[in-house]
Amino acid sequence: MTKTESKPLFTVIIPTKDRADYLHHTLRTCSNQEYENLEIIVSDDGSSDNTKAVALEAARKDPRIRYITPGSVGMRDNFEFALDHVKPGYVIALGGDDGILPYGISQMWRALQETGMDILTWRMLMFAYPAVRSGKGQLGLYRPGKLKILRSSDYLARQVENLNYLHDFESPMFYIKGVVATKLVESVRSRTTDGRFYVCPTPDGFSGVVLAGEVQQYAFSGVPLTISGASPTSQGMAYLSEGNEGKKLSESFYRAVSDVPMHRDLASQPYSPLISLMTADYLLTAKDLPGWPGDVPAIDYKNLLMKGLRELTHGLYAEDRINRELTILHKIAQYHGLEAFFRGKVKETRRYQSRKPFIGNGITPSQVLLDCDMFQIHNIFDAAYVSYFVCQLLSKINFAAIKKLVADSVKYKMQQLRKGNNFPPESEWILEG
Repeated sequence: MTKTESKPLFTVIIPTKDRADYLHHTLRTCSNQEYENLEIIVSDDGSSDNTKAVALEAARKDPRIRYITPGSVGMRDNFEFALDHVKPGYVIALGGDDGILPYGISQMWRALQETGMDILTWRMLMFAYPAVRSGKGQLGLYRPGKLKILRSSDYLARQVENLNYLHDFESPMFYIKGVVATKLVESVRSRTTDGRFYVCPTPDGFSGVVLAGEVQQYAFSGVPLTISGASPTSQGMAYLSEGNEGKKLSESFYRAVSDVPMHRDLASQPYSPLISLMTADYLLTAKDLPGWPGDVPAIDYKNLLMKGLRELTHGLYAEDRINRELTILHKIAQYHGLEAFFRGKVKETRRYQSRKPFIGNGITPSQVLLDCDMFQIHNIFDAAYVSYFVCQLLSKINFAAIKKLVADSVKYKMQQLRKGNNFPPESEWILEG
């Protein structure tokens, strides 16, 4: 058995559309993985740019890369199509502007071996391309932690309470921030009526909720292994954008999932980008799957309505988007007999002014922010390599390390200042020539 054959197959699926400029750098982060039993599948959702040419050129240089396309089918169906082409082993999904840190796949395999788990997740790093941050990119880093085992029931209960899958670092979704054994994917597919894995309109958070229910425990790596890229083509940026291009992207997505309404307990309303509603939809949909072993407590719909309203107060949504989401929340309130409650909360809720992203270098309680313009970080490939080495440094910094650094520096300085013997007498000098 060869060294490659002794390791399981890891597959990176990259469902993408019209992100050729960013995809090039994403594929560079994948090609630089030294793990050999690796396949990288680019699934092109009918791009109108040169996505195909970028993928084929990358495949020419690295035979682990494969290009496929279902035609123009929409994001949800493109994710499913990519998943159809994954062979047994482990799978992780990336967007066309995301990346993997150096040695990321190898570290995933080591963590899975050490814990014996079928799911590994981690807190991803964040990189914003310059066009997203007023001409200056930004990189968010954090100090790495330890490998640990988490209980799925704790995660699911927390989601029912917080209704915020996106900001839960321990979410076991395999989009950007997790890797999962393909046998669990097939287990979920066996429970759905049409054999699909991606049942809800958006493919990211649902994977975390439904997979958590398939296992009692999963592993969490305190070390970041991937980096999420935010580019002008990102769907999340499109939801928040007031520009025409962003609105076009959003409307195109709404049309693509118009036949996939949210759960009936959400009044069968059309897809909403509110994180609270998406999380509720994932939980309710997973709970309905025949034989799904996950434990999901009852959702408090007053809490859901309040969290939805709170999202709309943050100053991130344009006026027309706010009106759309208020209508959806109102319908849900009516469905649950909470219309009077909802109307009262709308009247007493005040919105914040329009928020702008933080630009430059900074420190928050949870991360360090770097101005990419200052540090010459131009793309996700640059960001991945800088992140790897900076995180290595941050992992070694603690009080004991700082104390030793200061002590060693003082000791060295004292040695320099310490006086020794006098010079030898003139009679002992040795003269040449």
